[in-house]
Amino acid sequence: MKKVLVLNLFPASNSPISGGQLRYFHIYDKLSKYFDITLLSQANRSDVIRYSGTFREFRASKGPLHRQITRSLMKELQCGRFNYELNLIRNIKLFDCPTEFQEQYDRLYETSDIIIHESPYMLGYDRHLDTDSKPRIYNSHNHDFVLARQLWANEKARKYLQLVYDLEKKLTRCADLVFATSERERESFIDMYDLNLDKVKIAPNGINPDEWSKRKDTSNNRLTAFFIGANYPPNIEAVNYIVNHLANKCPQIDFFIAGGCCLPFSNLDLPNVMLLGKVNNRKKLDLFATVDIAVNPIISGAGVNIKTLEFLSAGIPLFSTEFGVRGLELLDKKHYLRAETENFHDILNEFSHRSELLKEIASCGRNYIIENYSWSKIADDIQKEINTMIT
Repeated sequence: MKKVLVLNLFPASNSPISGGQLRYFHIYDKLSKYFDITLLSQANRSDVIRYSGTFREFRASKGPLHRQITRSLMKELQCGRFNYELNLIRNIKLFDCPTEFQEQYDRLYETSDIIIHESPYMLGYDRHLDTDSKPRIYNSHNHDFVLARQLWANEKARKYLQLVYDLEKKLTRCADLVFATSERERESFIDMYDLNLDKVKIAPNGINPDEWSKRKDTSNNRLTAFFIGANYPPNIEAVNYIVNHLANKCPQIDFFIAGGCCLPFSNLDLPNVMLLGKVNNRKKLDLFATVDIAVNPIISGAGVNIKTLEFLSAGIPLFSTEFGVRGLELLDKKHYLRAETENFHDILNEFSHRSELLKEIASCGRNYIIENYSWSKIADDIQKEINTMIT
């Protein structure tokens, strides 16, 4: 069984709730049927987690240098310690430092057959890139340079964009295989970095279709709309829209918002908006079973939106912007209801109480996602591409 070492800037979780953690854990959990998988991640303290006999995670402590560079960057960027750009740039700054992550990489590298990068932000730790015979894979979550160019609001941070471009260009060109989450991002990688078409494949985000609880009948209660997301700029932007535009224009709907995206709105006081904050997996499953509809007013970001996949696979009627369902080839009023920011409240008010139509749309959307986007199917396809690469 080939040994695979995966480098990432954040840790996995065996009960992931949202965002990149879902992709990070589930793909490699499924791939561990075919390969011996070791994840190397960053965390606040050192740890080793054994998920199975062929799947484990080494978490490297960030340590004092991490804190020192954080303080330096806070001054340079004139921002707080939890600034989105700072948290990414800091990893690049640590490349040449004697960190625990580098020490663990050097040790694990010796016994690994294949190296996989989850983003360009950890590329500098791979000291043997382009000098050895071990295959490299870029399993992208997004086209990171394009995402950074779109989202980085701090003008002082934007001077690092060229460095992000250079790192991702080097990674895509040195990699033997690149996975993009959608056809749009595949084309973006090929065009921007002048890549060979044959080495860029698609590995979309996915779902576990059997994890959802049976949906409950809540027809006697007020209508509930649900949004969930990590503390991530596109999600915060969506919550801001719900809070400042949607809630007041849909007073008959109660909006439940979960996840780290609630943090910037902790002082909110609106009668029909409930901020739940971070929830555990059991609470998440309960919410997915009891809410009436899901709303996804996303207008920025990259990759395939995992929350869209989850809402649909759980059988929740989905109201979403077209951007929120990007890369999935969903049809309006067949798989979901399209609602843009300028008319979202109109679409919600018109369709949210048409229960039979919503059930039909939700059923169609669920069947489509389960058929095409299960983590097991995605991992099987990745395994086939890797085996083709190494044989």
